Amino acid sequence: MMHARKQLDFSFRDLVAAAVHSLRPGLRREALTADLERAWSTEDDALVALSVRTAFDAYLSPLNLPHGSEVVMTGINIPDMVQIVEAHGLSVVPADLNMRTLEVEPAALRRAITPLTRVVVAAHLFGARMNMEPVFQAVKHRRDIRVVEDCAQAFRGLDKYTGDARSDISLYSFGSIKTASALGGAMARVRDAKTRTALKAHLAAYPKRGRAGFIWRVIKYGGLKALSLPLPYGLFVRACRLLRRDFDEIIVAAVRNFKSDELLLHIRQQPPVPQLALLRRRLEQSRNGHLDGRIAAGDFARERLREFVDIHGVDNSTHTYWLFPVRCADKERLVADLHAAGFDATYTSTQLKAIGAARECQAYIDGTVYLPVYARLPQRELERLVATIRESCGQMDNNEAVATSITQQPAVLSKR
Repeated sequence: MMHARKQLDFSFRDLVAAAVHSLRPGLRREALTADLERAWSTEDDALVALSVRTAFDAYLSPLNLPHGSEVVMTGINIPDMVQIVEAHGLSVVPADLNMRTLEVEPAALRRAITPLTRVVVAAHLFGARMNMEPVFQAVKHRRDIRVVEDCAQAFRGLDKYTGDARSDISLYSFGSIKTASALGGAMARVRDAKTRTALKAHLAAYPKRGRAGFIWRVIKYGGLKALSLPLPYGLFVRACRLLRRDFDEIIVAAVRNFKSDELLLHIRQQPPVPQLALLRRRLEQSRNGHLDGRIAAGDFARERLREFVDIHGVDNSTHTYWLFPVRCADKERLVADLHAAGFDATYTSTQLKAIGAARECQAYIDGTVYLPVYARLPQRELERLVATIRESCGQMDNNEAVATSITQQPAVLSKR
């Protein structure tokens, strides 16, 4: 048996509902879109898209920014977001983060903003929410700068935070591994009415994805959901080792939504109608403490591990632990110890990357391990996970202390 690295946030019942939606001929795109927009915001500023990438790309298109304009991005994101910026003839400038709070460093943001800056992209990471005030303070005298709030990892519930009212656009993802997953889809709030109208028209011109592809997606993720159970997952890992296959690569490839070499072609589409119906179902389910179990598990692990590992976001009180990343002295050793104990931690299988020369963000990429901390992990197994990490890190500290002691001993000259 082995506990998978991530809990997919949808049930088999959700997948059955998705399959039923795929077979219902009476579903209408316009009605579902209107339902989603009303549910998302009472201020008539919402829209639906295939993905956050889709909405971000479409948002940049009508702006027609001068070639070479700069887009400041907080220093950790997925390469696809950088690729989209560059596809529009724009340049990315990173702004470093405080990894304990997961908030942008105000001084780093001020340094990143230049006369060429036209957009600031602030990404909320790992299920935590950053304080947006430093962002708005940094751009308060620059009306030519638009603020994009990337909340792809930060959804907490339909009755919770859906974006800062001062942001020009706030983007939320419901992709296959996201909170309240609908196997894809995104919601956005666009504050300016003229921009929102142009953006909706731009999105409406995209080709529509059909039902057949969505049915295949439902079947695929039904298989992955079953595979993520401890017994079949353990058998899968063992089979990969026997066949000398890298199961990290297999998992990443299985959940990757868009190929980078065909990114723009794949994101410039409209979501399939049954996916809109599934997204409506998932949003309705997201009220009333949807994440209470995951938050409780994350808080339990955080309080018992904070003296043994560096926990990214340890000082952020809004954390919902979509991911539980930590940094330790020897990431390979920690992952090996956790695998031996039946927990699939990883330090390689993530699409998140450091952007440019952001020092704290690069250190995060170099040393981070992702721990399997989630609601479905039984309490006794969560306690065993914590104990394994504490023991592994304790041994690392002892080994480091011994090595330091040896190097500090004075040389002894032998007598002849």
